[in-house]
Amino acid sequence: MRKFLEEVACDLYNRYGDEISSLNIIFPSRRARLFFADALSCLVQHPIWQPHMTTIDALMEELSSLHTVERIRLISELYKVYSRFHNESFDKFYFWGDLLLTDFDTIDKYMVDAGMLFRNLSDIKELEADVSYLTPEQLQIISFWGCFKDGESLSKEKERFLEMWRTLGDIYTQFREHLFELKIAYGGMMHRHAAEQLVAGRSSLSSKERYIFVGFNALSECEKTLFKALAISEQAEFYWDYDAYYCNNQSQEAGMFLRDNIRMFPPKADISHENMLVGKRKVTSVAASSNALQCKYLNRIISQLQAKSPDGKLDKETAIVLTDENLLLPVLHALPASVGKVNVTMGFPLRKSLAYSFIERLIELQNNIRTKHDEVMFYHTDVSGILSHPYVADIDREVTTKLAEDIEQNRRISVPASALAKNETLSRIFTPTTDCEQLQKYLTDVISIVASQPYEGDDSHRRVEFLAVMSEEITKLGNSLKMCDIPINTTIYTSLLRRHLQTLRIPFEGEPLEGIQIMGILETRNLDFKNVIIMSMTDDNFPGEISSQSSFIPYNLRAAYSLPTPEHHEGVYAYYFYRLIQRAENLHMLYCSHADEKSTGEPSRYIRQLEYETDLKIEKINVGVDANLTEQVDLTVEKSPEIMEKLQRYVRKDNPVQLSPTAFYRYVACPLRFYFASIAGITADDELTDEVDARMFGNILHVAMENICKRIENEQAPAESLKAMIRRGVVEHEVENAIRSEYLKDDKATRDDYTGNLTLVAEIVTRYIRYGVLPYDIRNNNFAVVGIEKPISFDFDFTAEGKPLTMHFGGKSDRIDSMDDGSLRVVDYKTGSPNLEFDTIDSLMNGEAKERKSNIIQTLLYSMMLYHTSNREITPALYYVRQMHKEEFSPNLICKGRQNVVRYSEFAEEFEQALSAKLSELYDTRIPFKPCDDEQTCTYCDFKAICKR
Repeated sequence: MRKFLEEVACDLYNRYGDEISSLNIIFPSRRARLFFADALSCLVQHPIWQPHMTTIDALMEELSSLHTVERIRLISELYKVYSRFHNESFDKFYFWGDLLLTDFDTIDKYMVDAGMLFRNLSDIKELEADVSYLTPEQLQIISFWGCFKDGESLSKEKERFLEMWRTLGDIYTQFREHLFELKIAYGGMMHRHAAEQLVAGRSSLSSKERYIFVGFNALSECEKTLFKALAISEQAEFYWDYDAYYCNNQSQEAGMFLRDNIRMFPPKADISHENMLVGKRKVTSVAASSNALQCKYLNRIISQLQAKSPDGKLDKETAIVLTDENLLLPVLHALPASVGKVNVTMGFPLRKSLAYSFIERLIELQNNIRTKHDEVMFYHTDVSGILSHPYVADIDREVTTKLAEDIEQNRRISVPASALAKNETLSRIFTPTTDCEQLQKYLTDVISIVASQPYEGDDSHRRVEFLAVMSEEITKLGNSLKMCDIPINTTIYTSLLRRHLQTLRIPFEGEPLEGIQIMGILETRNLDFKNVIIMSMTDDNFPGEISSQSSFIPYNLRAAYSLPTPEHHEGVYAYYFYRLIQRAENLHMLYCSHADEKSTGEPSRYIRQLEYETDLKIEKINVGVDANLTEQVDLTVEKSPEIMEKLQRYVRKDNPVQLSPTAFYRYVACPLRFYFASIAGITADDELTDEVDARMFGNILHVAMENICKRIENEQAPAESLKAMIRRGVVEHEVENAIRSEYLKDDKATRDDYTGNLTLVAEIVTRYIRYGVLPYDIRNNNFAVVGIEKPISFDFDFTAEGKPLTMHFGGKSDRIDSMDDGSLRVVDYKTGSPNLEFDTIDSLMNGEAKERKSNIIQTLLYSMMLYHTSNREITPALYYVRQMHKEEFSPNLICKGRQNVVRYSEFAEEFEQALSAKLSELYDTRIPFKPCDDEQTCTYCDFKAICKR
C-alpha cells in the first residue's frame, strides 16, 4: 500500500509539476514535513526548489503580528493583572496562574465569548435571559450554576471558586489588553487575533499564495476560521488522512472530527481511503507480566522481523511507538545488537538524567543550610548525596569516599563547610548562597566546574551536553525572571526552575529517514509504517485519563461552550491509533498486565475494539515468568579446616580473641547468624538517619547513666547524692551530654540543634532516669557502685570431640554494685519491654525462639565471669527502665516453679553444664552452621536476605 504522504506528494506533483515549489504546505507536525520532502524527492527527476512547508502556529503568528514568549513571562504578566483583584503572593499564585493561562488559551482557540462564560453569578438572571444563541441541549448542560443557589450554605472551596470566578472575566480582558500593549501573546490569543483579522478582512496574506493543508484532525474554531477564509478565496486545498472504516461509521469516535472536516472542507484529490480491512495484516496482542518482560519480548519481535527482511535489516518502515516515555531507555537497551541505526524522535526527558539529579542535589543542599556558632552547616543527607553523585565522586574518589565515611562513622548530622573544603571543586560546591541571583550564579559555576573535569567514560560527550543544556536553561530562566519585574525569593525561584527543567527534552542524534523509528504517539501523525509496535498499551496509558486534569472551567460549561472535554481527548487518540494502523502490515500491541497502584493492567480499549468490531484475527500471547517455586533448601555451612582455623582464635592460648556474651547468644539463637557475624565478618549497614532508633536510644541512656554513676562511684549508700543530683538538674545535663557525644557528635551542640524527634527522646530518657532508675536506687540504698563499663573476662574450660579447650569469654558490664551483704550485683540497663522470666536453663539454650532470651543469657554469662574472678556471690539484675517507676518493680530474674535468681551460685552448675554442651557443639566439626528451626527468630535478623528466609 502507498503511504499517505507519498500519495499527497504524487497528487500535488502530477497537478502542479515544478510549480509545486510555489505552494505553502502546512502539516500538523514537523516530522511529517521531513517525510513528505523525502517522498517528493523520489518523484522529481531534476533539481527544483522545495515547497514552503510550515505549521499552523507559524502561519498564525505571521497573520497576527504578535509573537509568543516563555510561559514564565506570560504567568508573570498575568500575575500583575491578577494582583489588581486578589492579594496573593506570586509563589501561591503560580499554580493558579498556570491553570488560568491554559484556560485562557483554550477559550481563545475556540473563540468563546469569555464575558458570557465568566459571567458574574450576581447577574445569573441576565445570563438566563440572554441565551438565544444556545441550543436546548446547551441550556440543559449549563445548569451547572444550580450548585450555587442563593442562600445555600457554601463550603470554603465553593466560596473561593466563586470569588475567583466573579473576577475572571475582567482578569481575562485586562490581561489581553496588557499583552497587546507589550506586543506579545500566548498561543490561543495569537490564533484568535489572526482569525479576527481574517474575518474583518484585514489579512496580510497575499491573494496569490496557495495553501495546502495536509493531515489535520481536530480543529479549533480559529483554525476553522482560517480554513474557511482561504477556502472561500479559493486559496486552499485539503488532504485528509483517514480510512472509510472509522470515518463512515457514526459510532466510531476515531472519525468524530473528520466527518465534519470533510463536509466543511471537501478534498479535491482522490486518495485511497479503503485500507483498514483489505490486504493481509498480522495483528498480535502481547500481555506481559512486567515492563521488563515487555521490553525483552520486543527484542524477539525485532529479531523475527529482521529474519523476514530480505537483507536482514530494518529501516524507517518499522516504528516502535511508546505510550509511556519511561520505557525509552529500557527499550533502547532491549534492542538486538544487530538492529543497526535507530532514530529516536521523542527526545530524552531531562528530568531523568544524571544532570538533573545533580541540580536537584545542589538545590536541596542550599535549601537546608543552617548557621551554627557563626559557621555554615550542611545537612548530612544532602552532603552524602553530593559526595556519592557520579559527577562529584569521579573527580577525586579517594577524597569523597573518606568524607562520606567520616560523616557516617561519626554520625555528623550537620557538617561544617570547613570540613568539606578538601579541594577547589568541593570548596565551590559547599558554598552558601543567600538569594536568587547568587543561587543562579552558584548553579552555573558548579556546572561549569564539573563539566570541565576530565572524564573518560562512555557517556562523557552526553554528560557535557546535558550539563551545557542545564546551564543554558538556568541562564534563560534568570533572564526571563529579570524581565518579569516581580520580586522573587529563593523558594519561588527553585520551584520555577524545577518546573522549567522538568519539561525539557534532549533530542537524540540520528538520521530521521534511516533505521528503526522510536517515537511517541503524537509524532506518528501522517506517517505510515509497514511494521508498527506499540508499547505499554494499557487503558491507563492509551488513551489515558484526562478527566483529572485541572481547570477553572467545569465540565458542564466546557460541554455547553463546545470546549474540549474528555470525549474530545478520546476522539483524538482513537484517531491516532486507527490512522497509525490503517496501512500497517504487521501490528504488535504490547502491554503490562500486572495490576498495581499505578495501573489496572487492563488492555487498551482499542485492542478490545479490534477484537469485537472488526474481522481482524488477533493472535494473543501471554508472556510471564515461571511461577513454579522450587523447594527452599536451607543454607548450611560445613565446618571446613579454614573455618575451624577461624574458630580457633577464641580458644587459642597465645593472644586469644575474646568471645562476647552478645556473640555467644548469636550462636544460641541461630548458628548461621553466628557464622555470618563472627566467622565471615559480615556486618550490617549502619545507615545515618535523623530518627533515633532503638539502638541509639539505648546508647544515650547507657552513657547518661554511666556519667551519673561516675559521680557516686565507691560511695556507700548514695541515696542523698542521688537526690541532690535530681534537684540540681544533673540528670538533664548528663542526658544532653550523652546526646551530644553519641548522636550529634558535637561538643558545642545545644538544644537549639535538636529536631522534634530528638527533643522527645531527650525528655523520655530523662524521665526514665529521673523518675525510674534513680528513685529505685534511692529506695534500695544498700549498695555502692564499684564498676562502670568495667571489662570482665574469664577462661571457661570445656571439651569438644574429646579434646580439652578453653573459651576466652570477655565483655563490659554496664554496672557492678557492691551490696551490704558482701555480694556483687551485675546490672544491665534495658530499654525494651520487661522480660525477666525463664522456664529452665535448658530452655534458655535449646528451647524455641521465645524461650531463648538474649538478655537473660548475657546477664548470666556476666554473672558467671564475675563469680569466678571475684570469688564473691553474684546477683544478676536487669534494670528495665520502663517499669522502674513502679513500687513493686524488682530487677531479679525469675525461674518458673522455683524462686527469684538472687544468687548465681544456685544456678551455676546447671548453667555451666549447658554452656559447656553448647560450646562443644560449636566446636564439633560434624555439626555444620545451620539456620535456626524457628523462623520467628529471622524477623529482625540482619542476614535474612542471605539465607532467603
